[in-house]
Amino acid sequence: MFLTQFDINVARRDAMRLLASPERLHAAVLSAFPPGQSTSDDTRTLWRLDRGPAKHDTRLMIVSPLQPDLTTLNEQAGWSTGVPGRSADYDPFLRGLQPGSTWQFRCTVNPTTAIRTASGSRGKRVAEVTAEQQLAWFIGRAERHGFAVPVKDQARVTRREVLRFRRQGSTVTLAVAQVDGVIQIQDADAAREALVHGIGPAKGYGCGLMTLAPMTK
Repeated sequence: MFLTQFDINVARRDAMRLLASPERLHAAVLSAFPPGQSTSDDTRTLWRLDRGPAKHDTRLMIVSPLQPDLTTLNEQAGWSTGVPGRSADYDPFLRGLQPGSTWQFRCTVNPTTAIRTASGSRGKRVAEVTAEQQLAWFIGRAERHGFAVPVKDQARVTRREVLRFRRQGSTVTLAVAQVDGVIQIQDADAAREALVHGIGPAKGYGCGLMTLAPMTK
C-alpha cells in the first residue's frame, strides 16, 4: 500500500473544475493508475480532500495498492514548481501499529444510516444532520473498526458541507463531515483494515479515508 499527498493549485481553472465535482476528481485520481489496477484483491483506492485555513492550502490524500503516476493530475491541477506529489510505502507504518497506541487522526465521512423496512431489509440511507449526530456516528463506526476515542471532547467535527454534483444525468447530494482529534487503537488488525478499506459509504466520492499522525507534545 502507498500513502500519497498531492498539493492542488486552486488558481488553475482545471483544478477548480475538479474540485467542483467529486465525480470528476474521482476519475482524475483513477487516471493515476493503469486501467483496472486502482484496486488489488479486495483493496480499493481511497482519497480525501484536505483544505487548510488559507485558500491555496488544498491537498489531495490518496491510499492505494499501487504507487500513483501523478503526471496527468499535475498537468491539470498541480504546481509548475516543485515535485508533483509525495508517495511513501504505507506498509511499514501499518505493520507497526500496536494496541493501546494513541494518535492524532483525521477522517472525512458521509454519516448516513440505512433505515430498515417493515420486512427487515435495508432501506433508504438517511443522513445524520447535526454535528453532534455526525460525531456520534463516527465514534460508533470507529469503535467497530478497532479504535476508541479515549476522551469524547478530544474528537470533533471540524468541517461540514453538503455536496451537490451531477452524475449520469442526475443530481447526487452528499452530507460530508470532517472529524479531527485523538484516537486510540484497541484492535490493531481491525484498525489496519479500516485504514486501507475506509470507513462508511461514499468512498468513491472522497469519504472514508482516515489518516493517523504521531501525537504532538
